Amino acid sequence: MFGFIHESIRQLVIRKFGEETWMNVLDRSGFENGKENIVNHYYSDTDTYVLVDSVALVLKITKDQVWELYGAFLITYSMEIGWDELVRSLSPNLKTFLDNLDSLHYFIDHVVYKANLRGPSFRCEETEDGSLILHYFTSRPGLYHIVKGVVKEVARKVFNLDINLIVQGRTQRSVHMQMGGERVEEHVIFSIKHVGEQRRESEGSNGSLLTDAAYTEILEDPLRVSVDDFSRACPYHIVIDESCRLVQCGNELFNHCPTDLLKPGTPLHRIIEINRPQIPLDFDNICNFINAVFVVQIKTPPQRKKYQEIEEEGTERAETPENNDLQQGCHLKLKGQMMLLGTKKHIIYMCSPYVTSINELMQFGMRLTAMPLHDATRDLILLNQQRLSDVEVNLQLEANNEQLESMTKDLEIENKKTDSILKDMLPRSIALQLLSGEHIEPCEYEATVMFCDIPAFQSIIPASPPKDIVRLLNEIFHKLDRIVVLRKVYKVETVADSYMTVSGIPDYTPEHAENMCHVALGMMWEARSVEDPVNHTPFLLRIGLHSGTIIAGVVGTKMPRYCLFGETVTMASQMESLGIPGKIQCSKWTFQKATVTGRFEFCPRGRICVRGRGEVEVYFLTRSLKKSIWEITDHERDINVNSIEGYEELETAIENAVSKTNENEKTRPDQRASAACTIS
Repeated sequence: MFGFIHESIRQLVIRKFGEETWMNVLDRSGFENGKENIVNHYYSDTDTYVLVDSVALVLKITKDQVWELYGAFLITYSMEIGWDELVRSLSPNLKTFLDNLDSLHYFIDHVVYKANLRGPSFRCEETEDGSLILHYFTSRPGLYHIVKGVVKEVARKVFNLDINLIVQGRTQRSVHMQMGGERVEEHVIFSIKHVGEQRRESEGSNGSLLTDAAYTEILEDPLRVSVDDFSRACPYHIVIDESCRLVQCGNELFNHCPTDLLKPGTPLHRIIEINRPQIPLDFDNICNFINAVFVVQIKTPPQRKKYQEIEEEGTERAETPENNDLQQGCHLKLKGQMMLLGTKKHIIYMCSPYVTSINELMQFGMRLTAMPLHDATRDLILLNQQRLSDVEVNLQLEANNEQLESMTKDLEIENKKTDSILKDMLPRSIALQLLSGEHIEPCEYEATVMFCDIPAFQSIIPASPPKDIVRLLNEIFHKLDRIVVLRKVYKVETVADSYMTVSGIPDYTPEHAENMCHVALGMMWEARSVEDPVNHTPFLLRIGLHSGTIIAGVVGTKMPRYCLFGETVTMASQMESLGIPGKIQCSKWTFQKATVTGRFEFCPRGRICVRGRGEVEVYFLTRSLKKSIWEITDHERDINVNSIEGYEELETAIENAVSKTNENEKTRPDQRASAACTIS
């Protein structure tokens, strides 16, 4: 259905029940807010029915009641948005208003919105007691409650009538279409009682200067119009009998149909087919829809008898395949009114070519001179040219708006991705400052820095394909990253197999050394779950920690990095490079800081020579006395297999790996300095 219906339903719910109710309707129906009421959009009937079902469920009323409410509101809403004068000027009384509903539907559908919708049809009869019988035909069964709401509201609002409308009958039948297939058509009969309006004569009904008597005096004989005169005055008319056979037709039709088809007695279905309303072509059906606007299509292409001047205007233009296709490939459509003649056995179809633009006119090889001077189609074609231009501009604007909305959403998604990447590359608080355009000043912090690497990595490189090396590093670092996120420290960078992280910046915490010790224990546990492809043993990390003062700041603009500088970074790197695989080596400063805020078990290594520092006292971190391995790594312990703390399993795994590695490697590779940020 047309989007205007969705918009009027939205207005109905919001005005009578509030904005919150409408949002509940959208949630229940599955529509995205703002996409359910695009006025010029065509929605499937299923979408509209789902929307109405949702309204009924939210308001706790029946669907029939929703449709009747909608019908009454539709009149009010339509009059508010600019149709008030048209509705009030359509007819002087309710009967003729109902008789003209078909033409009003056609005008709104085909002229205003160009939607080509399947609208209903109405036929109204007046009984002897003054009541009305309204016949309602539709291809959408079950919507007759809209008619009840519309008619009651029109009677009340336009004609000041209080009517009683009752459904007298309701039938459905399957209709076979000329174009193939079939559809269900519903026929509902309404009885409208207590119609007390006064029949008002139309303006000028008694204003003629010549009465019937005057005609009698002037004309010696009754005035008769010959068939030729009538055919010239109405060049596209068609008269048929009860058998739907041709009786006579207008002159212009011979330019669009073969002469042998336009002979009296030819079955009408050989000449035309009905496009609107969608009914079978027979006398009774035409009478049932006598108030509808009829659009028919000539079955044969243009004959081009009268329009040879097209070729004379320009031989090259007339001979082009494009022009021939336009003229020969199109079938003329006629639009007009079916009228039952006084004999009650004949119907005349008063019509004009159904063309609304210059392009359509040219497709049939016609000129404006083919239209009688009195035919309003001439004005419609000329006026519609400007309207089509405006419509095209509006459609293009709507398309551009939709494209901009889509691009805006895509841009927002990409911005979120970019922001997310930046927040991963930098500490969150620093990233937010950069995104807001603030300048980041370098600062001095007290923190704990950790380096770790994989000593066996150098022996893996020559023995493994490049893809396997990348996969292996990705697997290990993925596990280490998990611990970093879990313990809320900042990962600075990775270079080859070297991994650098820091605790205590940019947001200072007194527990920075304690946090980093827990990270080191967690990483050592996680690395044992990855196998060395050369020695077939669990990987052993070599980890070094040092605490002290560092300088941190953002370096670069295209790919900004949060870099650490100072003696503390160099010392942490030395702790790692001078360490032992499977051990966490800490400087005495980290040992002292960690024991202030936390409880750990350290094993003294003694004093080692550190470049630039001389002999330095160092320690090996073995376990935490506050947290188990399961708490640090957020793993669930198997009570039937694992110990309570988990450190026994960690120590055993490290000892076994070291033992097997020593057996497989007779020569230990030279220790190398970490490739991370070292400062000499």
